[in-house]
Formats: sequence, C-alpha cells, structure tokens
Amino acid sequence: MTVADRTELAAVADCERVFRRNGLPMLVQGHTLGRDVFGRAAPFLLLVLLAQLSGAVNRSWSMTANVLAVLGGVVVVTSGYIALNRVRGRSWSTLPQEIAAPELTFFVLAPALLPLLFGGQWAAALATATMNVTVLALTWFTVQYGLLSTLWWGMARAVDELGSSLLRLVRLLPPLLIFSLVLFYNAEVWQVFDRVPTVSSVVLGLLFAALIIVLVGLRLPSEAGAALAQATTDVPDADDLAPLGRGQRINVWVMIGASQLLQVVVVCAGVFVFFVGIGVLTVTPEVQEVWAVGGGWSLPITLQGTELVLNQSLLRVSVAIATFTGLYFAISIQTDTSYRTEFTGGVVRQLRTVVAARVRYRELVG
Repeated sequence: MTVADRTELAAVADCERVFRRNGLPMLVQGHTLGRDVFGRAAPFLLLVLLAQLSGAVNRSWSMTANVLAVLGGVVVVTSGYIALNRVRGRSWSTLPQEIAAPELTFFVLAPALLPLLFGGQWAAALATATMNVTVLALTWFTVQYGLLSTLWWGMARAVDELGSSLLRLVRLLPPLLIFSLVLFYNAEVWQVFDRVPTVSSVVLGLLFAALIIVLVGLRLPSEAGAALAQATTDVPDADDLAPLGRGQRINVWVMIGASQLLQVVVVCAGVFVFFVGIGVLTVTPEVQEVWAVGGGWSLPITLQGTELVLNQSLLRVSVAIATFTGLYFAISIQTDTSYRTEFTGGVVRQLRTVVAARVRYRELVG
C-alpha cells in the first residue's frame, strides 16, 4: 500500500469519525447491522453473557454446589459457542467480526438454558431470554442511531445546558414554578404520593415520559429538514450531495430529538435537586408527622443541632413535581420562538460540520 493510499484511508476514517462523533453513524458508506451495530457492541454483549453465568446458581444449594454449577455453566456456554463456530465453518476459537442471526440466537438462548439445566427453573429461563431480547433491542437502537455519541456531545456542554435550560425555565415557566411551590407545601399532595403503590408510580412515570417523547418528536421531521437545508446552503459544493436515505433521515431525527430530550432531563434534574434541598431544610420530621406522612425508608440528618430527614416521601414528591415541570417545559419549548431559534442555530452548526465531512467523503469514496 502506497503512502497516498494510506493517506486516503486515513482521510476516509476521519470523515467517518466525524459522522459517528456527531451521532450519525448511518452516514457511513456500507453501514451494516451485523458489523457496524452488533459487531461494535460485541464486547458489551460478551460482558452481559458472562454476567448471566450466575443463572446456574440456586439459592437452596450449598456454596460448593453453586461453584460447581457456575463452572458447569461456563462449560455449557463455551461448548455451545465452539459448536456454533464449527457449524459456521470457523475455527473453534474465532471471535466473530460480524454478528448475524445465529450469534444473536445463541446470545438469547444459551444463558436461558442454564437455569433449566441446573435446577429446572422455567420462570428464570423465560425471564433471562426475555431480558436478552430487550438488551438486543436497546443495543440496536443505541448503536444504530449513535445515541451514545449524541448524548456525549450534549453532556460535553452539560454545564452550559444546565445554565441555559434553567434560564429558559425561569423565562418560560414562572407560573408553573410558583404553582409547584404551592403544591410542594400541600399536605394532600404528600399524602397521595406517600401512599400510592410503587407500581402505580412507575406506570405514571412511564406515561409522562411517553408524553414528553411524543411532544418532542412532533416537529422533528420539519426541524431536521430545515436544519439540513440551512447547513447544506452554508457549505460550498454541498448543493449536489445525494439526498439522505430514509434510515439516515431517521438518524438525524433521533440525534436532534435526543438533544432536546437531554435539555428536558437537565431541567427535570435541576427541579428535582431544588425540591429535595428545600424539602430537607423545611419539611422537618415534625411537619411530616403532622401531615401523617413519612413511610418507607428514611435517612436522619443533623444540621447544627437541628434534626432533619431525607426519606422516601420527600423523594417521591420531588420526582412527581420534577416530572410535571419537565412535561410543561417540553410543551413550552415547542411554542417559544426564541428557544426554537437558539436551539436550531446549535443544530445547524453541528450539521454544518457533518455536511462538510460528507462533501469530503464523497470526493474520497464516491
């Protein structure tokens, strides 16, 4: 390979690195599910597989029996992988560079066999297989659309986002903040969230999370199209770039949507910390006793001789109010003109870098 060839390959790799760092891995030419998604996630999947060797453990057995069962699980999984390699025509010790349906099936079923072989635990086997299917689905979504890179890009500006998001919160939501303070010091609110079942709390939280995602996603197609058009206009020689495919457009939508959701999460986290802080300082054990709340675990805190408490009731109420605030914030940012202009400007700057890399990429690989 000549020096020119090595230089060209390095330039291609730099362009692809720009795509991945900006959360757009599907812009890489020849992007495949087996190599670029599950292949890149193989170390993580291997760690999950090794952790699930504990599925051979049975609490009713002795320590010696459980150690032998785990060793037997290692033998079963290793033997199954060797057999898979031989069936696939590979050397017995080959680590796959591309993960296809046989390897994914092995990942789902092999750990699920351990509870069956060592104790006949059908429920545990079904739970393990279900969990592994869920892990694969989350891994696919995260790696396919570069979600980790998008969140890393957003977290790199976490301090700025915290300040700007809270400033937007103050500008957009003063009535809600006042209303939230009134709710926070309402005994009935504490009693409701102190006694609501945990399952109901989880379902309610998932419902609000789904509503926030839907609200953020409503304008993603139009926003992404406008931002891409603006970035393309700003980059020389970008007008004749090939249009993005459907999967690539979805990748851009996910990148923009994840950035907005990160801001909602930042606001929710700030509100949660605020109410936990003022709750510890002002809602003392005496007040909670008068309100007939304070169930669950508690952590006593002494501050200059004053008895304070951080407990389950305070965290539940703080989470509820933070969630309400996040939902209202998600609604408000869809209609606030100044916010839309500021956010779109940041997205355009990011996409301008990506479009410039696409121009260079096209010159290198066609």
